[in-house]
Amino acid sequence: MDIGSTTTNPFAALGLAQEQPARGTRELGQEDFLRLMLAQLQNQNPLEPQTNGEFLSQMAQFSTVDGVQQLNSGFGDLGERLAGEQTLSAAALLGRDVLIEADTRHSGDGFSGVAALDRPAQRVEIEITDAAGETVRRLSYDAVEAGEVAFAWDGRNAAGEMLPAGAYTVTARAVTGGGTSQIPTLISAPVSAVTRNGANVSLELDGMPPAALSDIRRIA
Repeated sequence: MDIGSTTTNPFAALGLAQEQPARGTRELGQEDFLRLMLAQLQNQNPLEPQTNGEFLSQMAQFSTVDGVQQLNSGFGDLGERLAGEQTLSAAALLGRDVLIEADTRHSGDGFSGVAALDRPAQRVEIEITDAAGETVRRLSYDAVEAGEVAFAWDGRNAAGEMLPAGAYTVTARAVTGGGTSQIPTLISAPVSAVTRNGANVSLELDGMPPAALSDIRRIA
């Protein structure tokens, strides 16, 4: 009688080697672990003790994989809950103005925002251009300190004429003793809708592309 051929694989002793469950239809749980462990003890091969150790190692690996799967499932559930809470929080922003780092907005009556200045400047110049790249308005602010320089454009050109609705771009430049340099701008826009795509929550902004909650620099 060949003991090694019948006891080396405890799965075969239980008939599991011949009939494997379909992937995704069964997980190795605590009851399976105990059942297979009992089968291993009942079918120990005293001539091959190392095989028993390998079996225990395999069982530990199965248990680890099962634990990782449960952990991943738990993180997935947590992500869904967080996304739901983010959606509810974002819904409170409907109709509110938020500041987003950007330089272009579609508008028919102008827009407002801030230029981010990291050091004092002799002057900050704001230039508004239309979709064709033509300058339609210039604004200037003298002797400004470091920080946010607020600007507001009323949608009119230098002659005071109201311009048609369209995409307008704002460019901010700081004039200092060392020369002129472009500085970042943030544009204000109202939140018109909240969109959720899986675990991602984004804000629909009037006249601007959608933005993530993390893109909001300030809520007006």
